[in-house]
Amino acid sequence: MLRHYLEVKAQHPDALLFYRMGDFYELFFEDALRAAPLLEVALTARGRGTDNETPMCGVPYHALETYLGKVLRAGLKAAVCDQMEDPATAKGLVRREVTRVITPGTLSEPGLLDGKEENLLASLRFAADGSGAAAFLDVSTGAFFVRRLRDAEEALEDLELLRPRELLASAGELPAAVLRWAERTGVCRSALGDEEVPRGRRAAELVQRQLGIATLKGLGLAEGELAIEAAAAALHYARDTQRSELAHVRALTVRESDSALLLDPTTLANLEVLRGLREGGRRGTLLSVLDRTVTPAGGRLIKEWLRRPLREPEAIRARLEAVGELLADGARRERLRDALGALGDPERWAGRAVLGTLTPREAAALRDGLAHVPAALAELATAAPALLRELAAVDALADLHRELERCLVPVPPATLKDGGVIAEGLDPDLDAARSLARDSKRHILSLESRERERTGIGSLKIRYNRVFGYYLEVTRANQHLVPPDFIRKQTLANAERYVTPEVKELEEAILGAEERQLALEEQHFRALLAAIAARAAEVRRLAEALAAADVLAAFAEVAARQRYVRPRIGEPGGPIVVRDGRHPVVEALASDPFVPNDLELESERAQVVVLTGPNMGGKSTYLRQAALLVLMAQAGSFVPAAEAEIGVVDRIFTRVGASDDLARGESTFMVEMIETARILHHATAHSLVVLDEVGRGTATFDGLSLAWAIVEHLHERSGAKTLFATHYHELTELAALLPRVVNRTMAVKEWEERILFLRRVVNGSADKSYGLHVARLAGLPATVVERAGEILANLEAQEYDLSGRPRLAKGNAPASAVEPPAQLQLFAAAEEVVARALREADLERLTPLEALNLLAELKRRLS
Repeated sequence: MLRHYLEVKAQHPDALLFYRMGDFYELFFEDALRAAPLLEVALTARGRGTDNETPMCGVPYHALETYLGKVLRAGLKAAVCDQMEDPATAKGLVRREVTRVITPGTLSEPGLLDGKEENLLASLRFAADGSGAAAFLDVSTGAFFVRRLRDAEEALEDLELLRPRELLASAGELPAAVLRWAERTGVCRSALGDEEVPRGRRAAELVQRQLGIATLKGLGLAEGELAIEAAAAALHYARDTQRSELAHVRALTVRESDSALLLDPTTLANLEVLRGLREGGRRGTLLSVLDRTVTPAGGRLIKEWLRRPLREPEAIRARLEAVGELLADGARRERLRDALGALGDPERWAGRAVLGTLTPREAAALRDGLAHVPAALAELATAAPALLRELAAVDALADLHRELERCLVPVPPATLKDGGVIAEGLDPDLDAARSLARDSKRHILSLESRERERTGIGSLKIRYNRVFGYYLEVTRANQHLVPPDFIRKQTLANAERYVTPEVKELEEAILGAEERQLALEEQHFRALLAAIAARAAEVRRLAEALAAADVLAAFAEVAARQRYVRPRIGEPGGPIVVRDGRHPVVEALASDPFVPNDLELESERAQVVVLTGPNMGGKSTYLRQAALLVLMAQAGSFVPAAEAEIGVVDRIFTRVGASDDLARGESTFMVEMIETARILHHATAHSLVVLDEVGRGTATFDGLSLAWAIVEHLHERSGAKTLFATHYHELTELAALLPRVVNRTMAVKEWEERILFLRRVVNGSADKSYGLHVARLAGLPATVVERAGEILANLEAQEYDLSGRPRLAKGNAPASAVEPPAQLQLFAAAEEVVARALREADLERLTPLEALNLLAELKRRLS
């Protein structure tokens, strides 16, 4: 047995091998040493105390899925080796085979998957020049798409956005940056041998056969490109591990960068669209507010819509029109959501049917879900918006539903081995075997009663085990009543076990009937799985359409609850104007009423907004709010505002907060500059840029100079609509120099040395940051705050030169500057202090002695 174990293990060296032995799956040697602490089971040994002592551990076969979950969460793989014949009838060693290899990226087991999360396998290929391609495959649903990559940085963006569970790449091919990402995230890494990697024509043929097409040109893929090889590698690996042809994978999409509003991982993280910055979960995210979907597929799709909002104005308007219809017709929305709520997850159930792992209860759930499809499609088909009617134009799969109803009992057992899965009346032979099994059990009880009467042994029982089959059990106290025709089979401490010819006859009838019943039920169930698998592509199309309807209905539900309005969608580059806008997440979580604010960004007069105001005044909330409203609108959602006009943007960039990457030797300020550099290189006139406190991570003059130059660049070069929050009040002078820069500030009210944050954005600029007030609120010692006030007064006295102009304006002005600034000194001089004192002195009221004292003081300052 161990020899066979080692042979199988050699075929799967990178997986933990679960080897079925009776009621347990056992692991041996290094696998046992590695798995025991991970699975939290006892490490034992086979042949303990001998020269052949072998470490081992095991888990119950019925709890395998629970233990597999621990393996997969650790980023490891598992190979399951099952018994392929009955040990009771096997001659010699029981035949065993690996029935499946389970890896993090090829999961389909519902107990190991989150219904609203994708489970992606990523396949990467790179060329010598650094360009590459990535293929992403979800084995559980059949979703399959490829991306062309300019370089490793773009690959990293995709990996961060999509968070695949497994990374497939040839050994030594991954760029250093991708390797570092894999090590940091702990993602499972797999590789195909050089001889296994499909290349060139072989790769194209594999993909074509899988999709059932004659050429890949119709998909926009040219012969020999890396995207085809990446897709072929993913298919080869998934088919090999799943021991399946993946019949549900029948479509491949090529995702281009310009087909959606681009949101890089930094922007998604800063805006907390899918994951919170603190805990990493859904709480406090835009997803948590908008996800009112009632189906698992809808939950997966809404994440995709938020990750890749639309860029085509007409497509956005079509979604908004559908949401508007479902918002206005609450009764239709409720009926649709009720029907969808009973649908379940047919997309993944069809995938499991293809893989041959669908359970009877999952098949019944698919049947019950399909029963509600006609009602959902009827609500869509009679709606006015074209998009809803298009979603209704799919096959309801009524014939598949009828077949499932015909074949399955209303409530089947958990596993096929329990029996009672197939409905009566489907197969006369099965009905006969089932009837015989049931009747024979009644005969056993009848025989037990007769034997009690015949022998006078009231406690006599007929029992069953796998070794002896059926037998009569008599306690030791009643041994003197045992008749001569009882044949002893086993002696126990307190009883004896016997058989009789009549018991053996009934046993043969029962066992034969039960075995035949199970064999016939398995035969019918496998045929049913084949029928589902044959329609897997149609099931997926139906699931995709209903998932889209679910997301649109969810958007309408949120709009109804939160008083959202339909935004007007302008053309690319058009103005972004919001009246009384609200932050969707803060509003949903806050206990106090949210203070709404206006926003106006447009290319002619207000391209760049410089936002000043105190700490805790609401600047960061306002910035994120603006970006989220644009994202929501382009995803097809209504927005929290009284009124909104959204000119379509091509990208949203954000640079907020403080972070570092110490593993790469990058300080907080370096990360800030890298992210800002990416924005300045890629932002266009159709982009939205959100910058919060850029330049604060270095010395004051360095940071202020950088911030000034960055605003000038965005104004003059990229033309991107920009919100720039800052505590550098000097930047407000840009509004006087550049025609498309405007100042906004967070309003505050001062009262008895206290400040009240009004949370309102108003025209103008703040004259101070109120940092000392916030420090006092935070509990800094009074002496520290007072001394800081003295120092601040000294520093503020040196902000301007003798002519009263901002010193940062020194140098050549941008071409569009309203008035070219003079050549001014960058730093304050002592002469300015003297000049200011002279300007403020009231010479007509000075006495001779006071004048002499003033001159002495001014001379002292100059020296």
